[in-house]
Amino acid sequence: MGTDVEIWMLFAPFWLLGMFAALGALWHFIRFLSVHGKAHAAGHVPKYELGARLHPQGTTAQGHHHYKRAQIALMLFACLIVLGLVAGVLWSLFRG
Repeated sequence: MGTDVEIWMLFAPFWLLGMFAALGALWHFIRFLSVHGKAHAAGHVPKYELGARLHPQGTTAQGHHHYKRAQIALMLFACLIVLGLVAGVLWSLFRG
């Protein structure tokens, strides 16, 4: 097996898991916007604007859940991509 293939096989699991984490983050953020929009329409919470700081009292429990899960999934995505790159670099250095 070639060195390039070995490096790809080391990096691929991290990349795939990272992509699933990114999709999870996207889904949770879309759900947050949907839940928060419905709560705002009902008059329960103030309007959320992108880039504004989110306060826990400014959202519903379900909206807070989706927002936190989106943050966690984005951090997981970044960590998995970095771990995959580190594994590839270390393998390259180790092999030659």
